[in-house]
Amino acid sequence: MAQWRGQFTGLTHETKLADAEATLRTAVAAFRTAAPAKFKAKAKAVRQLAERVLRLRLKLLKARRKALRPLDRESAERSQATERAVLTEFDAANLP
Repeated sequence: MAQWRGQFTGLTHETKLADAEATLRTAVAAFRTAAPAKFKAKAKAVRQLAERVLRLRLKLLKARRKALRPLDRESAERSQATERAVLTEFDAANLP
């Protein structure tokens, strides 16, 4: 199984998206209070943050879709057999 650098850090698609959305809110508030001379630079930063939020939302949706994909029949049968074995081990094989 491949491992990634952020494993077990609590950094997930959801947390990355929440952080990016908070940053965008802060940037929009700063843009609204900026001097007219800085509008162009701040507007560019706000647009870049908005693009990042959009990319992160798409990544989150793709990850959720991948997690919810249907199992193939063989994998489902293997999973059920393992579950039955565990239930039998704990004398709970006859659960409804």
